[in-house]
Amino acid sequence: MKRKFKIGNENLDFEMTNKTIFDIDERFDNFGDVINGVMYGKNLYNNALKIMVCSCISKRYDKDYNENPLTINELMEKLEPDQVIDEIIPFATGLYLDYRGVKKSNTNNENVEEESKKK
Repeated sequence: MKRKFKIGNENLDFEMTNKTIFDIDERFDNFGDVINGVMYGKNLYNNALKIMVCSCISKRYDKDYNENPLTINELMEKLEPDQVIDEIIPFATGLYLDYRGVKKSNTNNENVEEESKKK
């Protein structure tokens, strides 16, 4: 599932795929360490950035029409403080959960279903 995230003045598309897993593994030595870091709070912000940079699927070009992939340094520079503190961790986690097929549950629907089962 594609997700959008605004970085600076760009709205970029992100999606975790099988390719993303291998890209993270190659660029950052161990995919498992990166994902566990996000899930269990170890080197949390840096690992979230690693997931985001490898999950960016937007095609970006410089002034000479050369492809210009998103980098961690660019993310660090362009993210607003509120995005760093409030948004990148849930966003990176959401990318991984989408990849794994985990859907957010709607607590209102669950409560309605539980109440109807009781009757």
